[in-house]
Amino acid sequence: MNKRIGWTKKNLLLELLLAVVLCAAYFHFVKDYAFGTYALGTPNTTNAKIFISGSASCFQVDLINDVWKGRLSGLLLSGYFFDLSVNHTAGSFDQFSFVFGFYQAFWLFLLFLVVILGLRHSLFINFGIFLGVMYNFFPICGLYFYPWDIPSTLFFTLAVLFFERRQMALMVATICAGCFFKETVLVCALLVFFAGQWKWWRQLLTFAGIIALYLVGKKFLLHELHLSAAALSMNDSKNLSEIFHTRVLFENIQTIFSINGLYVLFANAGTLAAVLLFGWQRRFWPYMILVLAFLAGQAMYGAFLEFRIFMQLLPLSMMILCERYLGQGQANEKADSLEKLSTPEPASVWSWRNTSSLLKPVAVLLIVISTSLIAWRFLVIHKKTTQEAEKIQASEADINNLETTAAWFKNAASDVEFKLYGASEKQTLELADGWFGNRFCDVETKLGENLQGLGRNSEAIEHYQLAMRVLAYSKTSSAGLNNDLAWIYAAASEAHLRNGNEAVRFAEQACQLTEYKVPIMIGTLAAAYAEAGQFRNAVVTCQKARDLALELGQKDVAEMNKQLLKLYQSGKAYHEDEKPASTITPK
Repeated sequence: MNKRIGWTKKNLLLELLLAVVLCAAYFHFVKDYAFGTYALGTPNTTNAKIFISGSASCFQVDLINDVWKGRLSGLLLSGYFFDLSVNHTAGSFDQFSFVFGFYQAFWLFLLFLVVILGLRHSLFINFGIFLGVMYNFFPICGLYFYPWDIPSTLFFTLAVLFFERRQMALMVATICAGCFFKETVLVCALLVFFAGQWKWWRQLLTFAGIIALYLVGKKFLLHELHLSAAALSMNDSKNLSEIFHTRVLFENIQTIFSINGLYVLFANAGTLAAVLLFGWQRRFWPYMILVLAFLAGQAMYGAFLEFRIFMQLLPLSMMILCERYLGQGQANEKADSLEKLSTPEPASVWSWRNTSSLLKPVAVLLIVISTSLIAWRFLVIHKKTTQEAEKIQASEADINNLETTAAWFKNAASDVEFKLYGASEKQTLELADGWFGNRFCDVETKLGENLQGLGRNSEAIEHYQLAMRVLAYSKTSSAGLNNDLAWIYAAASEAHLRNGNEAVRFAEQACQLTEYKVPIMIGTLAAAYAEAGQFRNAVVTCQKARDLALELGQKDVAEMNKQLLKLYQSGKAYHEDEKPASTITPK
């Protein structure tokens, strides 16, 4: 007996070593697709966009498809990895690629570990999983690697293993944790109807409870992060009627009956097709129902050519095939079981390893750590998004109030036959020099600033120009107004709004009015020079802005110009869609 146990330990260590080697290989394969690739001749940067979207520093889940927004666990975790490991001020392709690859390989190792601890045929199962995962590198599959695919496969597999051991509470907990990585894990809830030790009403309540927890939880989390998406958002549906749209179903049917349909046979390294042909044994019925339900959902809502959508069935397929062809049936397997399982008929005795008792603490630890980390990241981002939402709401309220005030001034001007566009010179000068002109100019300037803060630069320009027109009549100038216009013309994210020559003209006017004593305005002039292609002037001016800011104790402005200086020295202009970490908008 001692000799046999020693042999088992050696095999366990060998399989762990092989799991590390396979994950290292997967890491080197997948990291090259961190920024996407040119799949089928089409640029694909979706991998990076989704991986980074849950980052606290550049949260942009609102910009991805609705169907992905509810997969917050994967998005928040990958965003955390990005925030933790990448230096935003000196980030590089290699840094991000490493983080991207490590995240994917780490979850794959956890999946291998669970199989190793649970089943005696884990060597074959894990090789099969690895081969199936590698098929996702077929160019025809799109080369998509999302932060929820392997984690959801892990939780799906754990749910199956706990059901097989009739540890129903752990199965339910695993499903609830996994469904927030990807909603397809909810298919495992069907297994409660095969729990023979439960009465029918308990099965029904448990199933309904799992589904309700997901729907209510998803809606709550999205609402708290100010994200708009339906509780059931498959195919980016906005309401119940859109859920039953058959467009994807017909596309998948066309795929199956086209030349590309041959590729679908290779999904999961062919294990899926093999299980559908040879998995119909009585003790596998619960899992075959699970497979059919999963495939029905993917037929309606998943693209069959993306092999990754079948990935959750990969470990289950390999387990069924190994039990079908390598399992020893009944008696001699019981020696390796920790206990004789009390299961409904027919008795299901898998080839459990004598380390399978470790599955429970490993799963509990995994659920607790991942859920706690996700909850913490949720609170961090919730605080940030709430503050931003309040800021936007306040800005929009200010805009509404200011627009009302501006309308009043225009009406008042009309009453005295003053037209901003077409008034006589005498009327214009009289009103522009008085209280009316000053207040109107202030309102239009504030309107422009609020709109600029919300990124509505084209609207901001209109109000700034109107304010400039009023000031021109009174033969006065505003340094701040000139600076605001210069900044938009130099650094707006919208390329059609940028105008280097105009930016230089307004920025020089702002600096002249302030006698070159305001660091922010000098920094704007540097940005204007860069946009105009005058990089030597941009470097010199940026250095002046940095030095003056340090002299005046304006550390944020000095740091901003320090970062921008590197950009100008490399011959590049600064645009707002490429903000350094500590960027502040010049005013």
